[in-house]
Formats: sequence, structure tokens, C-alpha cells
Amino acid sequence: MTIFGPDISSYQSGLVLSRLADAAFVIAKTTEGTYYTDADYQGWREQAAQLGRPFVWYHFISNESASAQAAHTAANVGNSALPGMLDAEPANSFSPSLADILAYVDAAHAAGLNLRLVYLPRWYWQQLGSPDLSALTSRSVSLVSSEYPGGSGSVGSLYPGDGASGWEPYGGLTPLIYQFTNQASDGGQNLDYNAFRGTSADLAATLGGTPGLEDDNMPAFATGVITPGAGAVTMVLPPPANYGTANWGNVWFSLGADFGTATVRVAIFTHGQGWSHIYENVVVDATADRVNPLGGPLPTAVQKISIARVTNPDVPVAYLLEAVAR
Repeated sequence: MTIFGPDISSYQSGLVLSRLADAAFVIAKTTEGTYYTDADYQGWREQAAQLGRPFVWYHFISNESASAQAAHTAANVGNSALPGMLDAEPANSFSPSLADILAYVDAAHAAGLNLRLVYLPRWYWQQLGSPDLSALTSRSVSLVSSEYPGGSGSVGSLYPGDGASGWEPYGGLTPLIYQFTNQASDGGQNLDYNAFRGTSADLAATLGGTPGLEDDNMPAFATGVITPGAGAVTMVLPPPANYGTANWGNVWFSLGADFGTATVRVAIFTHGQGWSHIYENVVVDATADRVNPLGGPLPTAVQKISIARVTNPDVPVAYLLEAVAR
């Protein structure tokens, strides 16, 4: 049996995992270098846990200190038991060497991270001089390859099969996971998709960690009224989810209405990324449950939320913030 899973980042912001038809597992970007944290990572981590799917974080390597990069990942991964992957490929003027790759692997393990995979495409391995990769095996790290046969369409129609050349060994290692496309249609977006030869249980057992929720005691934090009136804007300042020294965990935001249906615009400002999430025409209906525009927790390092009235501006609307303190 072969299963499939996407690898995603904030380029796919708004993607809802439950709408993916072919995702038996999920790989999601958490950090890059010491300077970037993916704003959508925590939401996807929670969604995967709720769906019971194996979940893998990944870090994109930079030319900075390996220990500083690993510390940055550890501060943002949310659960150190989750399996992780290092994305090792050239970007801008930096081309990581095998020594750079191994330095991050060692630093991640020293930081308590469950790093189990390295994405090192065959073409880049060849640029490095086709080195022996047995040092990864000795560190309990497996290889992720990539090779795209081409085309676009459904995941199943693009997978070239268990005997495809993307599965062939190099550097003395056989890939555990094979990325076979960046043009798979699923969940309303074109996604990178990967294959694993085995079941979801096999993958979870191989990588270790669990997809379970660690933050399941979520007390109400605050509620308030959305200001009525045409064009009125309400600003809400939530705790900075999964960021900073206050040790807040996941933070959730929802809206509810009474005596009618209102439409609002919700914009979310995150540290270092500005107004990173904007949701136009969010419908809040008195006859329905509360509405969560994101479909999951607020992004990491959220700073403020703007709620602007659009239609039926005098319908009573309120917000609820729920937060986890670690």
C-alpha cells in the first residue's frame, strides 16, 4: 500500500486539511533560518491532530548558526515529540553543504527535537559531488527525494508508481518518502505531494511522535461586543499565540450573532508579517453556531484582529477568544 501527503507552507494559507481528499499525512513548514516562523503552522498542526493524521514539521536551512536555527525551531514547533524534516536545498546565495546539513541535524537532536527526515533532492546531492549519506543513517535520519514526471491533475493520476526512478537509492540510502509533484489538485489548490510506501500506522511508527492534541484544556479568555454601525471597526488584542515569554499556547477566535445575519471583514496582524490573514465577507448568522474564520487556532505571534462591519451593521455580533496558557 502507498499513501500520499502534501507539504505546505503559508503559500497555501487558508487550506483546510479536512477538505483534502488524498492527504493521509501532512508535512508543514514551521521555521526558516532564525528569522521566520510560518504563521499557518500551528493551525495545521491542530487540524492534523483533530483528524488523527501523522504530522511532520519542516525547517528550511539557512547559513546561520545551526544551534541558533535549531533553537528557533524548538521554540515554535509546539510539540518536540513531533517528527521533523530539514529542507536542504539552495536558496538565494546560500547552498548548504553536507556538513551544514549534519550540523543542523545534530543541533536539532541536541535541542530535543525529533528530526527524522532530510529533504535532499537527487539533483542537489549530485551538485554536492554525490557524497556518501550514511552519516544520516547513523543519526536515525531518513532521506526524502524529489522527481517530477510532469503534468497536473489529481494526486493518484500524477503518482508514477512504486517502481518510479524517484524511489531509486542514492548516496547509499533509499528514500523513505518521495515528492513526485508540485502540481497536484487537492482542496482547491495546487500542492506539492509526497508518497510513502506503507500505511499511516507504518509511517507513524517509523517517524515516532504522535499527532495527538497536547492542548486540550482550553478555558475561555475573553468576550466582547463588535461595535455596531455602518463601517464600524472593532479592534481585538489577543494573547500572542505560541510566541514570546508569556508562554501562551494556541488561541482561538470566533464570532456569534443574534436577531439576524451580519457580514464582516476579519483581518489578522501577525508579528513580522503584518496583515497576514484577511477574510472578506464572513457571514455570522443568528441561526447557526459560532463562526471561526480560520477554521483553526490563530496564527503564531498574532498581535491584533480587526473586525469591520460590512452588511446589516446593526445586527448584534460578539466575539470570543479562547486561549491556552502553558
